Amino acid sequence: MQPTAAMPMPGRPQQPSWTRWVLPSFTDLCFLVLAGILTFTPASKALLADADTGWHIRDGEFILATRSVPHTDLFSYTRAGQPWYAWEWLYDAWIAGVHHLAGLNGVVFFTAVVIAVTYALLFRLLLRRSGNFAVAVGLTLMAASTAQIHMLARPHVVSWLFTLIWVDLLYQFEEGKRAVLFWLPPLMLLWVNLHGGFILGLVLLAIFGCARIWKFASAREAGTAREILQLAIAFVVCAATTLLTPYGYKLHVHIYEYLSNGFLMNAINEFMSPNFHAHGAGYFEAFILLSVFAIAAAYDRLTATDLLIVLFSLHAALYATRNIPLSAILICVSTSRLWAGLISPARRSGPPWLSEPLEAIDDISGNMATMETQFRGHGLAILALAASTAIVLNGGRMLSVQVVSAQFSGKNFPITATEFIRANNIHDHLFNPDNWSGYLIYRLYPKTKVFFDDRHDFYGEAFIREYLQASDATSNWRQPLDRYQVKWVLVPAASPFATVLKESKDWRLEFDDGMAAIYSRPGR
Repeated sequence: MQPTAAMPMPGRPQQPSWTRWVLPSFTDLCFLVLAGILTFTPASKALLADADTGWHIRDGEFILATRSVPHTDLFSYTRAGQPWYAWEWLYDAWIAGVHHLAGLNGVVFFTAVVIAVTYALLFRLLLRRSGNFAVAVGLTLMAASTAQIHMLARPHVVSWLFTLIWVDLLYQFEEGKRAVLFWLPPLMLLWVNLHGGFILGLVLLAIFGCARIWKFASAREAGTAREILQLAIAFVVCAATTLLTPYGYKLHVHIYEYLSNGFLMNAINEFMSPNFHAHGAGYFEAFILLSVFAIAAAYDRLTATDLLIVLFSLHAALYATRNIPLSAILICVSTSRLWAGLISPARRSGPPWLSEPLEAIDDISGNMATMETQFRGHGLAILALAASTAIVLNGGRMLSVQVVSAQFSGKNFPITATEFIRANNIHDHLFNPDNWSGYLIYRLYPKTKVFFDDRHDFYGEAFIREYLQASDATSNWRQPLDRYQVKWVLVPAASPFATVLKESKDWRLEFDDGMAAIYSRPGR
């Protein structure tokens, strides 16, 4: 039997009680290391690799300034005044406040903290469910590695945290803690106003309900029918709670139309299936193979809930790349006990060269798990978080040294071209690529309005087809430009569209820095 926090280990001197409140646990170290890497190293630049961050900040500034949520478009001249569902309005308002206090340094730091808290809590949950320190560490590292593919300063990272808390509560319910269901409606109220990932909360409730029905049909255990009823009530209450947004039921209709549009799902990169030849996707491939191995080797320990979550998670991740981090979190939680069973002494067999190292790992893991439960003060983590916050609020400087300098990278965004647009007072009738649009909004709003940005749900299929007609340099590329009276075009300098414009007598090159080119149409 492994010693617990309340049982002193024989033959080992006990630590002073104050160390339990000051020394960091592995949970603390997980948080500190991940938050530190994402804030204070070049890895922080990756968080600003997507331009969406820019328009979220400007939308939040509008919300704070007007004390109202937008219902019509703010950023484009092509669809100005058209109905818009800013479904992440609460996140936008929050991140705008953070930006007001600490600029992009604050945006990056906040995102890093959310991500770090998510994976620190994931480790803690895996340790509780598996009882094995090595399993918890290994699965947490795998989940964090797969998440690199979508670690961005955008509201979806909040859904990572909410999903983890949500599935933890549901597993606690399954373990007999019925009162935890009361936490779900208030969590849903926040979630539905922060990010569209709230739909996953309802899906998970349905999965746990289906698992209970499966159990009732196969075993007829006492109390299962009551659990099914409790989950059904929780589902209805949470579903009703999702209506408590500035947009009511219309948001649900809009989201359904968006996610059910086959053209959009096939045209937006992050909604496409993962490309396993791409950088970072190999982590998830390895994760899939290991998960299949765990299920095959320990199928007798697999519950209906675990099986349904794994199947759903694999489908979600293989359907859309953006789902990979969430799927990895869910798979880790559902397979953690399988992995613990596989390496436990009671199940292990094999040659001494394999069993003896595994035995040593199991002993070390038991000791580390015991220590982890003893360190509960989180003093170092709190102190480091306070110091980091002070640095960020001080403009990223510690004494006279600049230690945080978050900014959009010139390798990803047309920084010099944007200055040209500002200097030449180009306010509208500017054609621009969608992947640069958030940056343009961040730098030029409200004076300059964009042609198109990556709020694809707002623009819709018909408009995006027109945009692609021009940006892909098709034979009818002139038609969208004429229809929207485009006078200026900003494009990647090496794109086919730039080549077409260069060869056209109607367009004149005004700017080219090798990354971006700006063309004008004289006489318009």
